[in-house]
Amino acid sequence: MSKPTLSSERAPEAPAGPRPASRLAGLSPYAPPPRDGGSELLLDANEGVPDADGLASALCSISPGDLSRYPDASALERDLAARLETDPCRVIVTNGGDDAIDRVCRSVVEPGRNAVLHTPTFEMIGRGVRLAGGETRSVPWLGGEFPAEAFLDAIDADTALAALVTPNNPTGGTIPAVTIVAVAEKAAACGALILVDLAYIEFADGDPTPALLALDNVVMVRTFSKAFGLAGLRVGYAVAPAPVAPWLRTVGGPYPVSTVSLGIAGRALGESAWRESFLARVRLERSELSGTLSALGAAPLDSNANFVTARFGDAGLVCARLADRGIRVRGFPNHPELAAYLRISLPGEPRAFARLLSTLEDTLSGDTR
Repeated sequence: MSKPTLSSERAPEAPAGPRPASRLAGLSPYAPPPRDGGSELLLDANEGVPDADGLASALCSISPGDLSRYPDASALERDLAARLETDPCRVIVTNGGDDAIDRVCRSVVEPGRNAVLHTPTFEMIGRGVRLAGGETRSVPWLGGEFPAEAFLDAIDADTALAALVTPNNPTGGTIPAVTIVAVAEKAAACGALILVDLAYIEFADGDPTPALLALDNVVMVRTFSKAFGLAGLRVGYAVAPAPVAPWLRTVGGPYPVSTVSLGIAGRALGESAWRESFLARVRLERSELSGTLSALGAAPLDSNANFVTARFGDAGLVCARLADRGIRVRGFPNHPELAAYLRISLPGEPRAFARLLSTLEDTLSGDTR
């Protein structure tokens, strides 16, 4: 028999519904740039151009039997390790570079510990830190030389992770290898891990990978989305010290990348002649676009990536006028430090690039510079 409730007692209020974890406070789903289908030249997401012939051949080589079994990334990990001249146990294939970043954050970040980032930086790093329950410390770096001293000073005993993006997204700036090594040494003294996002490194004038492979607290993240032009496949990878690599495998799913994606990525890895031609084309376009923007009164930042970010007198108006002409570029209206800037991906194709330059000249001939 149930106990009667006295009139002076109040029954507990029923919960209003499921409650999210506190780490979701202030966060919303990642919103990619809208694409309404009316633009013919999409230069807002830094996507590369694939080798069309190689892609078709790779697709034809995949059999129905391959699709009936769970995917196995070990062959691609071995091929990547061979190119990097390191042990395959150190290479972890992931669901794009985003997955690799998320794994790094979840491996070491926790409530009560912080991550040191430069700002602006790749958005998913800060989100990964927050979702792991950690706090972020930000060091401003919009352009020019990397603020090494300020970044080093921000690392302390409560730091779990320090994250560097080179070339940086969204600015294109680079961090010298000697600076990354100095950050790694300071972090090692504090028991912290270093994340070095190298998503755009193939477009850069130099690659710090050989120097970083020797460090025991540095995880490098790379991707097939940019230089290989395979963003739709979602294939990335982390290169971690041998003791750290099992952590990244532990926090991830067992089959993060499909058999189709693995097969195409493996084939693309061997298409070095086509890729080098594409990279050379992008570097040429980068130089020419920067010069054109400067001549038209805009202020481009130095870039080593497959895009150029520039300051405009009215970035919103320029962005809208380009969209009206069928060209999408990336604006940052919700980021105060970047509100005056536009990021323009390099198409890597002569006719598309000629159209971009012509449209920019027409657009910037008025008072939008």
